[in-house]
Amino acid sequence: MIRRLFWVGVGVAVTVVVIHKGRQIVARYTPEAVSERAAAAVDDAGVRLNRMAHTFRSDFATARAEREAQLMASLRGELPGDQR
Repeated sequence: MIRRLFWVGVGVAVTVVVIHKGRQIVARYTPEAVSERAAAAVDDAGVRLNRMAHTFRSDFATARAEREAQLMASLRGELPGDQR
């Protein structure tokens, strides 16, 4: 578990460095208008990724709660739709 967490952290750090250096290179070798469009596209991708992650967390939490309710009902010996 610790090793996996370590490597996830390394991956995040490398990603941040690559994005930072990539933006520097793009800014150095492209006209300003093209550079601004590229930066806007990267920012838009970040917003979409954040929105997708939020939706995934929400859907996962809902599905987990439903499954937990099913398992608890099963442990109590209730049948689906049972109104005791």
